[in-house]
Amino acid sequence: MQFEWIIAALGIIGTIAIIAFVVAFLIYGFCLGLALGPVNGRNRGLGSTFVTAFFISLTYLILLIPFFGALLFCIAIILQWYIIKSRHDVGWGGAIVAWIITIIIVAIVVILLVLVIFGGLGVIFNLIPVGP
Repeated sequence: MQFEWIIAALGIIGTIAIIAFVVAFLIYGFCLGLALGPVNGRNRGLGSTFVTAFFISLTYLILLIPFFGALLFCIAIILQWYIIKSRHDVGWGGAIVAWIITIIIVAIVVILLVLVIFGGLGVIFNLIPVGP
């Protein structure tokens, strides 16, 4: 048939997407456990933080609803804070601080992974479009 290569390409892309999601999920769960330390969050074990990371990843599904883009993004962030607050027994301020610390740690881990896997920050800077 003519479209076998398309099916094969979609299978490869889908496999890579699933692997990337699992790796990102594991990194986020681990970093959330680290970020809950400074705010004295309870239930900081890997299992509990992985469940929280899973619930947080589900909040991004709200962004698939067309229209209301910025409003839904804000609602998703507030839901993430609420999930952290309720699952780890911290206040709203602690949930926000833990969320920000998690984002910072994840950014550092991603930069380190890019350095190790792709050989430098040139890969990141080449993704940023600059004018002529």
